[in-house]
Amino acid sequence: MRLRSLTPSLLVLFGALLGVAGTSIGAGVLGSSLFPDVRSGSFYDEAVGELSQAGIIHGYADGRFGPNDYVTRGQVAVLMQRLRDDLMGNVSSSSTSSSSSSSSSSSTSTSTSSSTSSSSSSISVTSAGSFRFTLSNYTVDEDKEYATISVVRVGGNEGSVSVQYAATASTATNEQDFEVVSGTLTFANHDTSEMFSVRILDDTTGEANETITLTLSGPTGSAVLNMPSTATITIIDDDGGSSSSSSSSSAASSDAQNTIEFSAVGYDVAENAGQITISVVRKNPSGTASVQYATQNGTATSGTQYTAANGTLEFASGETSKTFTVSIADNSQINGSKTVTLKLQSPSASAVLGYAKEVLLTIIDDEVVTFGTGALKFAQSSFEVEEADTTAYVTVIRSGGTKGTVTVEYATTGGTAIIVQDYTATSGILTFVPGEAKKVFPVQIFDDEYNDSGELINLRISNPTGGALLSSPATATLVIQ
Repeated sequence: MRLRSLTPSLLVLFGALLGVAGTSIGAGVLGSSLFPDVRSGSFYDEAVGELSQAGIIHGYADGRFGPNDYVTRGQVAVLMQRLRDDLMGNVSSSSTSSSSSSSSSSSTSTSTSSSTSSSSSSISVTSAGSFRFTLSNYTVDEDKEYATISVVRVGGNEGSVSVQYAATASTATNEQDFEVVSGTLTFANHDTSEMFSVRILDDTTGEANETITLTLSGPTGSAVLNMPSTATITIIDDDGGSSSSSSSSSAASSDAQNTIEFSAVGYDVAENAGQITISVVRKNPSGTASVQYATQNGTATSGTQYTAANGTLEFASGETSKTFTVSIADNSQINGSKTVTLKLQSPSASAVLGYAKEVLLTIIDDEVVTFGTGALKFAQSSFEVEEADTTAYVTVIRSGGTKGTVTVEYATTGGTAIIVQDYTATSGILTFVPGEAKKVFPVQIFDDEYNDSGELINLRISNPTGGALLSSPATATLVIQ
């Protein structure tokens, strides 16, 4: 949040009060694991997570937190008054008269404080928590194969609990546009985030965007449902046609000749960096090839946060890498990080587009985030792949900064799946050059004749270099369905 026209003394008092209150709340989940708009590694990441976990602050109904939204001086005054009274064991008139629901809440806190030395330490910290989606509305491109949905546990994380999930048809059609899925997410003691995937089917029919309904139900272990417990996935039609289908099919094979794609599946750049150099790579080169590139507004606006870039990259015979630059505009405003979509399109007849043909560039607001070498982790603790698919792509994230070149080793490390029969063991090194924030490594999958769905492959990253650290999760599983 951003404060308007606060005097230095008011800011100091505000910070001091928060510092005192913070001593009664144990460290826990990070805000970035609860809210999609709280950036991992931001200066407020830990504070948002702790206070949300304690039930002291909440996000919006659509699942956002709004870390860059303004608060008024009046709101800060009420906040500090309530915080002061909470620390002193009092109940202020403003906290009991602001609304009927606030009055009820204050009464509960008063009665609770009679049996404990600190009411703030008793608010939901020892509870099982509540479940909700991170967003009310998700979107996925029709050719993306999977939509990954996060479910978070907020307001408490004590004990092992579970919740059921389901993805059902709305305007989308099962087995034509997507595959109906349901199951149970189990949260171990202190776990706060789990994921499930919905498989998206790319058809050849030009049609309107279609929707899937997501629901949470049946929480166990004294946990409850929170808002939103229902959500929607909108499938963005890719215009259908045989050319789209062919492009998707060719992109699935990393062994094809003249496969062109971005060097990473995500890039980060500090707002004050001036520009970022984007690499486009060609695998298994044969002869000459070309591809067009373009930028597209995400939450960033061309001409304000960055300069639009587009053009054609020409690969000479045997050439494997080309680059282009995107200019970044710096300002003195605290307006949060912004995104730009980078696209590759229209490859020459001799080439095909690879997996990383459309990626995000995130412009990190330098007024609120320290930009360093970063920490490396898996994008999630569990990945899924269909046995009929030939390749699973596992994503490794570099968060907290993309300065300098860093590396990390990756490997499959056993599991219930059988090497050679179910998959090919793999290991290697991922190299992140400056600006690269997300990389993938492939795991080859075999479709056998056995009914053995649910086999696991263990994944591990280790030995980071270049000043980078390992973050959690540094181990993960790949589930073959």
